[in-house]
Amino acid sequence: MGVPAGPKLDFVGASETIITVSFNPLNSHDQYVLQWKEYHQKWETDGQSKKMNSTEMTKTGNGKIQTNIEGLNPGATYTVRLRVLAEGSQSEAGKASPELIIDTEAVSCTPKPSCMIL
Repeated sequence: MGVPAGPKLDFVGASETIITVSFNPLNSHDQYVLQWKEYHQKWETDGQSKKMNSTEMTKTGNGKIQTNIEGLNPGATYTVRLRVLAEGSQSEAGKASPELIIDTEAVSCTPKPSCMIL
């Protein structure tokens, strides 16, 4: 049996430099590769990734795995996808999940709202 396609990613949130996504892990595989790049870049030359083992990660109340992509550029558009790694392999991966296209927030020059008691 081949390596399955990556599970669908769900968008959780984004700040100026962090994107948070979640997914339902597969029962058949524990190893995943989360990949991202700026929208205009090429996967082959500019894509970045992080490997994850679902057995070592905390699951949310609904059984999903939630993870952050950090160190991103503010006000940029990113493409994010997930792949399943073959058992025992560091590089053989299945087909990528559907891609999410997500914008990070722009840096704000205005002060944050605060509460004032008079």
